[in-house]
Amino acid sequence: MPGVWRADACAQPGAAWPSGHAALDAQLPGGGWPAGGLVELLCAQPGLYEGSLLAAHWARLTQAQPTARLAWVMLGRSPWRLHAPGVAHLGLQPQRLLVLQPTTEADAAWAVEQMLHSPGICGLWWITRHAQAQRLRRLQWAAQTAGIPLFVSRPLACRQDPSPAPLRLHLQAGPEQALRVHILKRQGPRLEQPIDLKAPAFGLPAPQALPTLAPSSAPVHHVVDCPVPAPVAP
Repeated sequence: MPGVWRADACAQPGAAWPSGHAALDAQLPGGGWPAGGLVELLCAQPGLYEGSLLAAHWARLTQAQPTARLAWVMLGRSPWRLHAPGVAHLGLQPQRLLVLQPTTEADAAWAVEQMLHSPGICGLWWITRHAQAQRLRRLQWAAQTAGIPLFVSRPLACRQDPSPAPLRLHLQAGPEQALRVHILKRQGPRLEQPIDLKAPAFGLPAPQALPTLAPSSAPVHHVVDCPVPAPVAP
């Protein structure tokens, strides 16, 4: 029957963006990243692998919407600082990137939600450590309604926490400089085997030499020190 999802097969959402990695697209519902909604990325060290995984997707987003920007949200006290040449190395234009550095997790969640309602944003990435399930549910609904892909990076310790994200991935280093992706949750049957992505873009350097998020004095053009007002109750 049309419109009915059978749990022994992957769901087919209305729209999806190719991830740029055929082996991964073959296992994602709809054949790519959801065009709107929450994708949760779990890493032992959030911020280490996501740039390599998502660079091709972000490049497509900015090419398809030439007047919109990508937004990255990370806490102001984060040890990572954006490195403009590293961003360019991923194929992105630093001037198309808006970086917010709120002082608290609550402020960061508020800022993410406001940007999901902004017509000037085409994609979002939020690095968080203590996002509450209630906030994630609210953001999942907002991202789905707005048709904006929202990627949320959380520590691997959050793997046992409930999550409203329809898609959850665990990222880690694989053999021979590959990026290993475990699909923990999807709208489809359980996938036991990880996926190793061995495209040339996945030459993963040591953490201290990471080109995207590395301590550097060369900032991205749009870095905003963002003391955001207190969250507004629903």
